[in-house]
Amino acid sequence: MSETVHRGVLEDAGVVALHDAVYAIQAWPAGSHVWGHYAEQTEHGPAICRTENVSACDPTVGALVEQELRGIAERALGAPTVAFKDKLNYKQPGGAGFSPHQDVVAYPGVGRVVSVLLAVDECSLESGCLWLAVGVDRALPTDDRGAVRADVVDGLSFDPIELGAGDAVCIDGFAPHYSEANRTEHARRVLVASYAPASEGYSRAMYYAARRTVMTDASARDGRFRISTLADFEGDEVAPTELARDRCTHPVVTSPDGARSTRPAMP
Repeated sequence: MSETVHRGVLEDAGVVALHDAVYAIQAWPAGSHVWGHYAEQTEHGPAICRTENVSACDPTVGALVEQELRGIAERALGAPTVAFKDKLNYKQPGGAGFSPHQDVVAYPGVGRVVSVLLAVDECSLESGCLWLAVGVDRALPTDDRGAVRADVVDGLSFDPIELGAGDAVCIDGFAPHYSEANRTEHARRVLVASYAPASEGYSRAMYYAARRTVMTDASARDGRFRISTLADFEGDEVAPTELARDRCTHPVVTSPDGARSTRPAMP
């Protein structure tokens, strides 16, 4: 398990810069980001729980995805990669966790994948850190939500991955993982970037187009708004009253030196 954990990927200044970016992003109104900026219902009221494709609008996150986190992914895959997805998961006090699942099942059209999870805050047992099972090299049977079937989960051995802010863990696409609810009074936020070998010809545009189709069909089928292609989120999703379907309506994010993000939006 030690080879999957990378301590001190970000030093103090990098952690502060990421904190600043995340605070700005989580203040966006729910539904204001075309790729998804979602809330869940907690005992404290609605709380932002996920932002998708953050690098499209934030230069701090974009640099991490293309540099530090890509380096970890390429060492794991042993090949050049393409970053096809990134997201921020916010686990506010009382925020829910995710059922055991495999990333390769959740990402339509990708064959080989690794994800790099970077801790924005301390990730402890109490705050709902990741639990990871290694040694799995195939897709496992799933239930009707897309999560790993309960009887299969019973035969797996999971270890907790506790991280300090700025630490990272590399997650193979076949590695089952889950997290529990945040039982502390502090947020547990993580940035997750996913990569495929460049040789697969996969792309960010392909992933997010497939994701929109899968989620639209699944939400209509089961009558429940969802924040993921899988229904593995254990919280109570709050459907936004308005969705920014064609362009983002949240404030423009700037880098610490005041430069605007100029990455073009995808259709």
